[in-house]
Amino acid sequence: MKTILAFVLLSLLLAGCSRRDTTIQKELTGTWTRQLGHGFQITNVIAPDGSYQCQIVGLTNGAIDTLEGSLVAKNGVLIDTVRKDSDTNQQTPRVMQWQIVQIDKHELVLSGKVLSDAGAIKATFEKVEK
Repeated sequence: MKTILAFVLLSLLLAGCSRRDTTIQKELTGTWTRQLGHGFQITNVIAPDGSYQCQIVGLTNGAIDTLEGSLVAKNGVLIDTVRKDSDTNQQTPRVMQWQIVQIDKHELVLSGKVLSDAGAIKATFEKVEK
């Protein structure tokens, strides 16, 4: 009986996570920007299927970095798979994971490590259109 109860509770928990992931995936759709000052800006255009195009402007050498990939929400984590990167010094494909701190119609807050030797960062994006 305890085994059946544990299985039922686990099934309900997993179903709840799945619904939350679906909601997050829908909320991701649109254009998100992050302003970092001094002309440095990140713009992500995310399609309903999670595929995205990202543009990073304001790099020190005046270059514009463009990325393509996909974002998948799973158990409160955003899995970012970069498939193309105009910066040829970067490895592709590569996968990064971001903890979703908050997401709503206007703001996306993520926490994670960009580089293996760097500490965790908190990244806040604002939604500019749906």
